[in-house]
Order: sequence, then C-alpha cells, then structure tokens
Amino acid sequence: MSVKGRSWKYAAVIAVVISAGALAVVGVNIGRYYYFGKNDDGAHIFHSEDWETVVTLDDNEVTDVEQTRQDLEEIELLYQQGKRELLQVEKMMTDGTLEIRTHVYKYKLSDGRIIDMREGAGGEHSLAGTTLWEEWRQLKKAGPGEDLGKYEETVEGRAFSFKRERYFLSDGTEVVWSVGLPKDDQ
Repeated sequence: MSVKGRSWKYAAVIAVVISAGALAVVGVNIGRYYYFGKNDDGAHIFHSEDWETVVTLDDNEVTDVEQTRQDLEEIELLYQQGKRELLQVEKMMTDGTLEIRTHVYKYKLSDGRIIDMREGAGGEHSLAGTTLWEEWRQLKKAGPGEDLGKYEETVEGRAFSFKRERYFLSDGTEVVWSVGLPKDDQ
C-alpha cells in the first residue's frame, strides 16, 4: 500500500466501526476519506478530503470498501491525537543521499485491534518506479547485503539500534539499507 504524504501498511484486515458519539467527545477534527476506485493495477484508492493524503491498498487488503474508509478515518484521528507508538525505522541511502525514510507505527483501534502502519518520513524517492528500484528489490529479496554493522540513533526521543546492509546495483549505485528497532525491545 502506498500513500502520497504518508506511507501506510496494514498488518491485519480492517473491520472497525466508529460511532459518531465517540468522535464528538474526542474534540479532534477527523479527516474524511473517500473511495476513488481502482487503478490500472487493481489496487483500491482512498483519498483525504483535501487530497493531501492518498492511500493505495492492494485488492487483498480491502474486504469491505466502506469499512476500510471508516478505518482510515479512525487511524487519522489517532494520528492527530498522537496515539501511536514508533516500532521501527527504515532508511535507504543511494550513493550517500537519503532515498527513503519510513516509520512503522502501531495504532490501537477502538475495538482493540492493533494495526501496524508504514508512514513515509522523507527522502528523495529518485529510484522509485525505475528499473533500478526493481533491481534493488530483487537483490534484497534474494538475501541480505554486505553487513556494515550497527549504529545507534535517537528517533522521536527514543533510542534505536540500526542494522545496515550494502548492495551495489548494475550501474554502480551503492544502496545502504538500514532497519532500526528500539533499543529497549532488544
């Protein structure tokens, strides 16, 4: 699933209903989401009222369009309230330039389900959609790259330990992929 503005990834099938009364008590402006239809690849497209956020979900991630739309609204509400926990940070550097930085957050929905969401946190995105991007994905899928060790970084006030791997693409581009987990979870 991909999003313009924030990247989101569901870890479970979504099925939650938000009552209008619960929204009124919270006092936060909930963002409305609308279903736009399917793209050429068959993925479902949802967008926020102002089109600032566009969510693309694979066909297998949407069992009920209306329910998914409501769930996106609840997730937006939790996001606005800061009710999420940072679980993981992923970084991709190409030739020393930040390509992608993604945060994975845990959201607890009103029915108690936990959803892990991938949200973009910046980067150049120059490889996205290119043959080099596909080449990197295939290399990563084939196995780990060259182990570059670990380093620590503070992200959103929490200490993370990052494991780094290096890959070289056919055109000589160096890709360094880092995945950070909270130090207190290790």
